[in-house]
Amino acid sequence: MQREYKKHGFFSFVPTDSRSRELWCLKHGESEINCVCRVLAVSRKEIRTAEDGEKVVLNGIIADHSAKITFVSWEERAELAMDTVVQIENAYVKKWKGLAALYIGKNASVIEKDVDFPSRAELMKPKQRTIEEIVGCEGAFDVMVEGDIVSVSRNEEKNKRVLDDGTGAVVLELREKEKEADILFGTQVKARGNVVESEIGYVLIAEKVKIKGGEFMIKEMKNFLCRYT
Repeated sequence: MQREYKKHGFFSFVPTDSRSRELWCLKHGESEINCVCRVLAVSRKEIRTAEDGEKVVLNGIIADHSAKITFVSWEERAELAMDTVVQIENAYVKKWKGLAALYIGKNASVIEKDVDFPSRAELMKPKQRTIEEIVGCEGAFDVMVEGDIVSVSRNEEKNKRVLDDGTGAVVLELREKEKEADILFGTQVKARGNVVESEIGYVLIAEKVKIKGGEFMIKEMKNFLCRYT
């Protein structure tokens, strides 16, 4: 069962074979995706293609109660405006920058919805997930993971840290390299960032890390979301 948003009553549970999907765990190669979501960020870019000449592409971030995901629209759509709740139909999923992204093609439709829905401020917060969940979904965008550093090794002049939460393990990569000395073997951490699949396995690219009982070791993610818009 999963949730379907309604005009009144906030949501109801519907069978998993419903045409509406949650954003969590969308995977590369899936198609005919229908979802209801809020637009958290959007930007407009002009590109030139051999087929269509100059055209506008929209990209940004959408979210529902389950997750955030990046999107790409191959057409300029007024409905895809900041903080608008929309129903997207017949989209598909492809990898973009190592993460699943929802592609809204020419055959897709986008309809503005007047429904009760979590606020933008609420949806901007990261969801805490287990590593087992993340790996099962082939990565994740802007999630929180909590666990212990169980291995620190040096390879090709780089420190490799492995974060284990009891359900699985990922390589922890810090954006601010000067902070690496503070995170040692046995350190308990809570990390926020993207988890992507790489040649060395799944990597948590951490924008923010908190050591249990300590101060934040990496600054607030001022530019985290705008990198994907």
